[in-house]
Amino acid sequence: DGLASMRTHTTPVKTAGHAGDGMATMQTPSAPVKPTSTGYPLELSGSLAGSLAGSAAEVSEVPQPETDYWLPWHVDSNFVTILHKEMYASEITGEFIPEPPGSGLMLMNEVGETTMLNCSDPNTLLLQMGAFAQIYTGGKLKACRHAVLNPVKPGVARFNYCNFWYVPWDTLCTAPEGMEATAVNKGWNAMMDESYLNITMKQSFTAFRQFMVSPEARVQFSDSQRFKELSALLPIVRRKQGDGSGPDIQVDLLTDVRCPFSFISQMNLQAAIQNMGLQDSVVVRYHPVFLNPNVPKEGESLDDYLWREFGYTKEYAHSEDYPLRRYGREAGVEMNPNRRVVNTFDAFCVIHAAQEKGLQHELVQLLSRWYFEEAKDISDASVLRAAVEAVGLDGEATMQRSQELRGAVQDRYEEYSAMLGEVPHFLLREQASGNGLELGGLRSVEAWEQVLQQVTERGKFMGMTIDGPHGRQVRLDRANPFTPVSHALPAQHGWLPSAWPYEEADFSRMDERPDDQMYAEPRLAEHLDLDSLQSITDTYEAIFKACPDGFKVLDLCSSWNSHYPAEIQRASQVAVHGLNSVELEMNEVATERHVQDLNQQQKLPWADNTFDVATLALSVQYLTKPREVFAEMQRVLKPGGMAMIVFSHRSFIEKAVRLWAAEPDDGEGHAHAVCRYFQHGPAKGWEKLNTMDVSPRHGDPVWIVTAVKPMH
Repeated sequence: DGLASMRTHTTPVKTAGHAGDGMATMQTPSAPVKPTSTGYPLELSGSLAGSLAGSAAEVSEVPQPETDYWLPWHVDSNFVTILHKEMYASEITGEFIPEPPGSGLMLMNEVGETTMLNCSDPNTLLLQMGAFAQIYTGGKLKACRHAVLNPVKPGVARFNYCNFWYVPWDTLCTAPEGMEATAVNKGWNAMMDESYLNITMKQSFTAFRQFMVSPEARVQFSDSQRFKELSALLPIVRRKQGDGSGPDIQVDLLTDVRCPFSFISQMNLQAAIQNMGLQDSVVVRYHPVFLNPNVPKEGESLDDYLWREFGYTKEYAHSEDYPLRRYGREAGVEMNPNRRVVNTFDAFCVIHAAQEKGLQHELVQLLSRWYFEEAKDISDASVLRAAVEAVGLDGEATMQRSQELRGAVQDRYEEYSAMLGEVPHFLLREQASGNGLELGGLRSVEAWEQVLQQVTERGKFMGMTIDGPHGRQVRLDRANPFTPVSHALPAQHGWLPSAWPYEEADFSRMDERPDDQMYAEPRLAEHLDLDSLQSITDTYEAIFKACPDGFKVLDLCSSWNSHYPAEIQRASQVAVHGLNSVELEMNEVATERHVQDLNQQQKLPWADNTFDVATLALSVQYLTKPREVFAEMQRVLKPGGMAMIVFSHRSFIEKAVRLWAAEPDDGEGHAHAVCRYFQHGPAKGWEKLNTMDVSPRHGDPVWIVTAVKPMH
């Protein structure tokens, strides 16, 4: 029945429970119990702790302030920081105002206790240690974890005095010999783990900066290293965005199909999904982690197995008081005590084949019912074929395909089992953001509802709503609202230079030869990685969905691939513009093509008010006459039409203009430059500017600036 540790394999795997006490844990009954999702005591919710049915769980819980963080919990990457208490002022008048209630600097000690900085003397300075100080002293000095609470309303500015003490960028962060273990933090406090050792000051600062702008910084102390590793192994299958159906959640279940705790927990999860109305928003995928891959072909009587492993008599295992029968009945499952312990490798090969046809979930549910309720032998080929045909698949073809997938299933099992010692194990993620939870064990319907709510909440750390074409609002699910690029324009509170801030020399280039020489031969290459290009496509899709049927699109500085989504099929005109005629002829979505060097001739060949959307991707850095080009783009757009400028950190540096190549702040600095191109165009030519970061979790950055042509 999968209730004990495997004894015949190098990677022990046991079920997340014990038939005698019903503990929904992954530890032995004698051990202090915490749910597997525990990463840090502040984040352990009562609902999750309460899912430990029948156990005397030892769970420490520290109350967390019910407020957002302006600056999330972190450890500074430097040696020493000097901080002054925050001050507040009106953004309109500049006058000081009282500190808003519930705001201020929060401090945390190494065991997770928190306090707010309260000091009567307004001139107090706080001296705190950073990561380098702790590591250099082998932990004798402790880095201070801190955060800033954010109940501040719009229109209130927050500022304080900060003095950060660094060392030369190439200084290595090394601990005293023999003190490496005490120099870093582990467990829930692993923000300063071994990855801080033996890196330079610059590398430490770069990693710190990346963390502070990540959505994960707002979801703290719950994403374990295993969550990240499993997320990398089990990529999210993206759904189309922008349909307004609410959050999509992907559940990856790593288990053995014959694990009873897994099946009961699945049934409770399905009930929670139904209760919350998420039937169309949750996708469950199944992955093999066998309780014992060495079960003989003929299997074994469950009665013999329970007697040998646990000393349970047949009478007890068949009685109404047997815990598994009780738990199953509560979940709507009648556990049949006459089933056998079987080898489930072939079953998972068939399940894998069903996944390719989109019927994996249906097949798993049917096989589970047959095994646990009807005691069918799900290792038998005829039973497997009957199940395959019952869910609507071709029996012969699916069984043949399952044989071809045996190697892939074995590889997956070895990869997953190396990371997990217990089943079932659930990885739940909100699809747009990738944020979520990893946890294990048997959970009640109520506990699953709380888990799903937490995953949904975590998805809110991603996504931005911007002004789209023709007065429509557009939701970009994959935009990160916390990065410097997304803050670039809002942080200036409407300020802009009173005059064009650039000189002619700013648009000089290392290679001043005509651009058509460089592009004389077609370049059939992609300039970003696939995940980043997909992010561009997803953004285009959201924008195009806001356009009416028959909309018209202009792709400036285009090539053989505009990276437009299938939504472009609703367009009546797709004009692509670029330097190489061969590349443009290969662009499959184009309805017309135009070859032109914008650095030589800025006048576009289209009439006023022609297009609904104009895109310019990965080429704005090469424009030597950006004001003129942007003015032309504004002219050919319809009133209410939208311009989208996409850029990244890559370029042919010898062809990039000097102001772009010399900009030290990749991303936000370039976003400011593109904003200036819009802001210093024709009088009242553009409005509703937005800057956003739609970079994927892994890959090249993708930054976008958008603007709309006024309706009147």
